[in-house]
Amino acid sequence: MPPGYESFFGLFERPFSLTPDARYHFRSRTHARALAGLSTGLARGAPLLLLTGDLGTGKSTLCRALARTFQRDTRVSYVTNALLSPDELLVRLCQDLGAVPLGETGDLDESGTADPGQQLASLLRNRAGRPPLVLIDEAHLLPRLTVDSVLGLTALEADGRPLVQIVLAAQPPALGSPTLPRAIEDSVVHRARLTPLDRDECGPYIQHRFHVAGGGPIGIGARTVDVLFALSGGIPRLVNLLCERALQEAAAVGIRRLEPSMFETAASALDLQRLRARRFRWFGNQRAAQA
Repeated sequence: MPPGYESFFGLFERPFSLTPDARYHFRSRTHARALAGLSTGLARGAPLLLLTGDLGTGKSTLCRALARTFQRDTRVSYVTNALLSPDELLVRLCQDLGAVPLGETGDLDESGTADPGQQLASLLRNRAGRPPLVLIDEAHLLPRLTVDSVLGLTALEADGRPLVQIVLAAQPPALGSPTLPRAIEDSVVHRARLTPLDRDECGPYIQHRFHVAGGGPIGIGARTVDVLFALSGGIPRLVNLLCERALQEAAAVGIRRLEPSMFETAASALDLQRLRARRFRWFGNQRAAQA
């Protein structure tokens, strides 16, 4: 990042970081529908809910926004690493939900009298109030044995109410990609889907992130938005990548607005080609995804 990037635009941090952050959650039409739908499903007592969306559409950010909303009323565990064994997942949930002090694993002896599953079940049965919320990101990567543990948790109930509610965030099925097991698909009570931003949402999305980062409105004309949308397909991750590069160039040349040529240059550096509008899946190279 060139020196003066943030100070040039009056920012206290980078507004287009790829790190999921609930503060930057932008309620696009698709995000608003998904958040409202999941919130309704949770309020109605659904034990297992599913959020799907292609790579880069903002599933992790939405999960963090959902966690921030519900942690006011209940305990929340947000699991970002789906590649956990059954015991690893259960121990993590025990820690997050209060059955085991953070940093400890409890008395997990070989006799099985105090295994993490029993500890967690005991906690849930003796807990009053709203059931805890568990969010598992990248759920399409869950090992098969861990899936069984997840389904076992969703089966716990008292007086017809679930003792824990679980939201899985996963990519939709695609050729050659991991998919959720049929047992999960058949058990989901409520589901929501994220799609890319519409063209008219790209400008407000940029201004929203700029505002959260402490900056004032940035100049970006209709033609520039057209180019950005054509290059990104409205996929937030790609919008972020392109904006980050474009801001670097704008700061380097001393211009306080974004121009079409800046996004073209950024796309060339990231090896991105123009995407068709409303395209919901993209397959950029690893360099673009990790930049």
